[in-house]
Amino acid sequence: MKKSYQIIVFCTSLYLFSSCSQQIIPDRNIFLKDGEPVPTVKLHKYKSAQERPNQNPDLAVALAISGGGSRASNFGVGIMLGLEQIVQANGNNVLQEIDYLSTVSGGGFAGGAYISSLFEQHYDKKDEEYRLKKCLDECIKADLEHSFMGAILRNYLNPTLWITFADDGDALERTVNNTVLGYKRRKHDPALRHTPQRSILLRDLFVAKEDTSREVLFPMMFANGAIMDKMVIFPFSPDILETYKINGVTHQLKKLYPIDPYDVPLSVGIKASGSFPVLISNTTLLSDYDEKYRYLHVVDGGLADNYGYETALDILRQDKVANKKVMIIIDANNEGMTKTFSKTQSGRNMFKVYASLPYSGLSAKSATLKPEVFTESSVADVYPIFMSFNVLIDNNDALPPEKIEVKKEQKRLIEEMENNMDNLSKEDMQILYELLTNIGTKYTITRNEQDLLLLAGQKIVLMQTDKILEALKGVEPEAPEGVIEKQ
Repeated sequence: MKKSYQIIVFCTSLYLFSSCSQQIIPDRNIFLKDGEPVPTVKLHKYKSAQERPNQNPDLAVALAISGGGSRASNFGVGIMLGLEQIVQANGNNVLQEIDYLSTVSGGGFAGGAYISSLFEQHYDKKDEEYRLKKCLDECIKADLEHSFMGAILRNYLNPTLWITFADDGDALERTVNNTVLGYKRRKHDPALRHTPQRSILLRDLFVAKEDTSREVLFPMMFANGAIMDKMVIFPFSPDILETYKINGVTHQLKKLYPIDPYDVPLSVGIKASGSFPVLISNTTLLSDYDEKYRYLHVVDGGLADNYGYETALDILRQDKVANKKVMIIIDANNEGMTKTFSKTQSGRNMFKVYASLPYSGLSAKSATLKPEVFTESSVADVYPIFMSFNVLIDNNDALPPEKIEVKKEQKRLIEEMENNMDNLSKEDMQILYELLTNIGTKYTITRNEQDLLLLAGQKIVLMQTDKILEALKGVEPEAPEGVIEKQ
């Protein structure tokens, strides 16, 4: 057995390190040449998000939601529920002040669920006050509890995937559109008879500057993918699609070609952003940039920026209307639990190394995130706020127990937080931290895990309330340890 394994390793190594090419055919028609800047969103092409009704145009707030599968999606909604509970002096809650969402992977499911609820509110529930909590109970919780991995596996039995270009990733896109983005609900719920019975499109979130026929109704949402062959960030917005000359996508297992960038469904971007390498097929977009190389492959945005903060910060820099700018980063990663040392003495074989590569950029970024974000935000006059699991144990001198009974403690802490958020002891918060960070990165979730994430998100916002209110007032942020404040 060991000898066979060694032969496989030898042959693979020989293939990787040998060169079989006998001819070179020069082709320098490359879109992103070395040293050239990566295309970024051009905010000036759109009407300002500050034109939305019932929000403060002097305040720009961007919400960046990290990747992390269903852990990220439910934690993201939990944070938004907490933001909805903070009411300012003008009567607005913090959630309704959010102008931009910048999401990655599972974080896109949270952003998409929020956008979908706003979409339905505008067309069918105008006479009701919008409450995310009410939408959570009506549909969002059930939508995010959906087993998206199960949907992928079931679609392997779909004959459409056997005989067409469609793949498991396209099946995931359809599931996201049907559930998280409410397409199936709008088609069958008579209570939503006035809501357009179609997919939510980028044109619903981005209104071209020259478009006099439409008003700005919703926050802008940027689902961030990464270009496979360049590993650079790819925010799904009409101007970025135009820059890359994208004119064809796959949606609901059907190819849409030709297509106006504004008519690209939001679900295409959310799924592309969550196409975790190896596990889920990448998203393929059709482009007119080069007649020989027609396809652009987009994978999980976490390979470029798993926090979504780069796009969020770039957008806030470009906002010329607001005087006060705040960036809230929802960090649902559990990289802090990754061990530095190993139990084994022997070196890792190439297959284990290969399996760890998709996480490598995330692990490296996690170690330097706070100082890097603070430094860049300071230059842009943006107040950054971190919403992570670490908030629970910062300045917490209690020790967690040696062993935690997962189901027992999940149930106990859910009951504690439902009754009174303030009742958690320091040890409870240490246990809560362990439970949250040990929820795997997956596209499926249990009811207890979901409830814990939703409640923990609200608890973490509660712990950060003073900092949030300071940010909204324009108070200078305090630099984290290791960062020299600007003079």
